[in-house]
Amino acid sequence: MKIINSRFITSASKFGQLPNMNLPEIAFMGRSNVGKSSLINTVLQRKNLAQISKKPGKTRTINLFNVEYIDSEDRKNNLIFADLPGYGYATVPDRMKLNWKRLIENYLQKRKYLCGVVIIIDIRHKSDEKDIQAVRWVRSFRKPFLIIATKSDKLSISKANNQLDSLKNVFNCLDEEQVIGFSAKNSSGKDIIIKWLEKTIKNFDL
Repeated sequence: MKIINSRFITSASKFGQLPNMNLPEIAFMGRSNVGKSSLINTVLQRKNLAQISKKPGKTRTINLFNVEYIDSEDRKNNLIFADLPGYGYATVPDRMKLNWKRLIENYLQKRKYLCGVVIIIDIRHKSDEKDIQAVRWVRSFRKPFLIIATKSDKLSISKANNQLDSLKNVFNCLDEEQVIGFSAKNSSGKDIIIKWLEKTIKNFDL
């Protein structure tokens, strides 16, 4: 897979506002301020397509992006990236947090062409109950998922590898469930993400 172009489509604060794209869709979810936008921008080879902010809770809607790519058979195709609201410690009212939870739950349950979920965590920190619940939640919807531990450049190679092994145990990962390190700074892990995207889309029955 070679990504050749991408563009923002729309934002939705309610599930019913999401357009039916009839294209395979990959969702990105993680705690507030975990590096989700940086990851999306790196994969798409764009600087500011997904907005980056140091303030937790910046993403308050589901943001859709159209991604144009060339597949392994040299055919041009399109898919959708969905940037979901961050969960965790965002300093917003409880009512808004509940609305976000309902929005994400409706999306995971009802989005017809959702073929996989990328769950993003910070490799430097121990995953807490919210991360564990997120993995259990996505697993319960029987969708393929990839766990990405961002900011891997902040640790030595040995410490990063030890942390990845620890995370696999924390999340009770099966053999086919991957946990990989990623750095937006040097793009390490990007090739693995691209391969996972292509495999996941290929295995999805439209």
